[in-house]
Amino acid sequence: MKPFKQFWVILKKDIIMEMRTKEMLVSMLLFVMLTMIIFNYAFRADRNDLTPFGGGLLWLAFIYTAFLGMNRSFVHEKDQGCLEGLLLSPVDRSIIYVSKMAGNLIFLSAVEFAAVPIFTMFFISFPYYMHPDKLGIFLLGLVLSNIGIAAVGTFVATLAVNTNRQDLLLPILGLPLLMPVVAPAVIISGTIMSGSTSKHEMELVYESLKILAAYDIIFFVVIAMIYDFILGE
Repeated sequence: MKPFKQFWVILKKDIIMEMRTKEMLVSMLLFVMLTMIIFNYAFRADRNDLTPFGGGLLWLAFIYTAFLGMNRSFVHEKDQGCLEGLLLSPVDRSIIYVSKMAGNLIFLSAVEFAAVPIFTMFFISFPYYMHPDKLGIFLLGLVLSNIGIAAVGTFVATLAVNTNRQDLLLPILGLPLLMPVVAPAVIISGTIMSGSTSKHEMELVYESLKILAAYDIIFFVVIAMIYDFILGE
């Protein structure tokens, strides 16, 4: 079986399983919405302008939502015996990693694209106060950030799946590794959502995009190369 077909079979299996139960998507969406409601009341968003803090609040909610979803993705594999089946199948371990990462990326992106419009209504002074010509940059930053989160999250979830503290281990190991993603993501989202168009701020946005792209490439390649050893352990 060709590598792309192997990749598609594993990814399709994950998507079909999730569409049947919708457990991961529903839990992630409920968690991010509940987080936004708590932020709304905690910071009294109806009386205070939280636009300057929008990027930080947005990614605080998204990071922990991502950990919740990716932790569940491997727990199901282990509980239902699918992980053993994958290990016994004649599939390269790097393809397993790319397939699981792609599934996590799709589910995370779906939740985020549903949550962002609601977030702007809660926390941005002028809802959808985003210049139309900057929408592409915002979406690009979201996608690049999600790739980094999915790459690292899938890797850490693999390490944690055989332990008795999966829920605790994922954020403890994942957060330090994701700091190079969180900082640029906050800069990009916060700047674009605030409607800022100054030259200096846009230069920071473009530099942040470059950092995210470099991080994604480096971590994706390195993890794919060592995943055989990680999954075997």
